[in-house]
Amino acid sequence: MRKKLASLHASVEPIYRIWAWILLAWSLYRYFVRAPEWTDEFVFKPLVFVVPVIWYVLKKEKRPLASLGLTLDNFFKSVYIGLGFGAVFAIEGLVAHFIKYGRMEVDPIAAFGQYGFFLLGLSLATAFSEELLSRGFVFNRLYEKTGSLARAAFIGAILFLCLHVPILLTINKLTGMTLVLFFATDFILALANSMLFAMTGSLVAPILIHVFWNMTVALYL
Repeated sequence: MRKKLASLHASVEPIYRIWAWILLAWSLYRYFVRAPEWTDEFVFKPLVFVVPVIWYVLKKEKRPLASLGLTLDNFFKSVYIGLGFGAVFAIEGLVAHFIKYGRMEVDPIAAFGQYGFFLLGLSLATAFSEELLSRGFVFNRLYEKTGSLARAAFIGAILFLCLHVPILLTINKLTGMTLVLFFATDFILALANSMLFAMTGSLVAPILIHVFWNMTVALYL
């Protein structure tokens, strides 16, 4: 039993090590750099979140990018699932808006018209970087190594929440019920996306759901 646990620890240790280095780099960047949001999401987050993972998968694991969920397999199924669950998360965001403000005064068309497709692009860039790291790499590797969907999804969700701590401390500075809602919905988002990734083997559905949630947060929370 002890040897089995030691072997499991050795197999998952590189996953945690890479994630920890990424979190450290992202935390230092968030603390010392004040760049426009588009620079964060289109430049630095891909460099910090995506490039190290792809390098590790191709050079160290010597596995194809499809092992990260970068595949067109189950594409249309994933799109349908992503749109359906994305709508559910959008509704959840509206409920969170009502809990926070005590009223439901939102106009999606006007809000989108104000921010335009720039917000959609930011949301898509954010979703791609975070889902590739958190679901395609961390969750998927933990699931492969442990053989436990529940364990991999739970640990992956906790690590996903930790990735958001730097921005909470440096930019958003959320408090009270807003902070509780943020962590609760992000945790649910991470669990749901892990399950969908395990079901489809693709990042398409998790990315679409993440985009819906990002835009809901940006527009209403």
